[in-house]
Amino acid sequence: MKQIIDKIKLELKKDGFNAEEIVKLLKELRADFKSNLKEPGLVRMLRLAYENIEANGEYTFIYMEEDSAKENFEYMIDLIADHNNKYNKEELQDIRNLMDGIEPEAEEEEGTEA
Repeated sequence: MKQIIDKIKLELKKDGFNAEEIVKLLKELRADFKSNLKEPGLVRMLRLAYENIEANGEYTFIYMEEDSAKENFEYMIDLIADHNNKYNKEELQDIRNLMDGIEPEAEEEEGTEA
């Protein structure tokens, strides 16, 4: 798993976005997760990510509005690299919800009474 993630990160450091190579690596990573980690949520995320890149030529799920699509993709990969971290799990769930088209619930404002 780590080797594939490192290959993805190296690919992202290059100029441009080699969609074909990224998709190939994501498919490898997905197969590794599917057979070794039994993490269906991450397996689904990886499939949605490479399907999105295949369809659009780039990653188009924008989780962090202030960053580019490439930076958003790189951030997701960083979270996946340490997917057992409690905080990463929460953010990965938020990203998966974005991929699935689920709107985030509005946080209730503190200090307001109904």
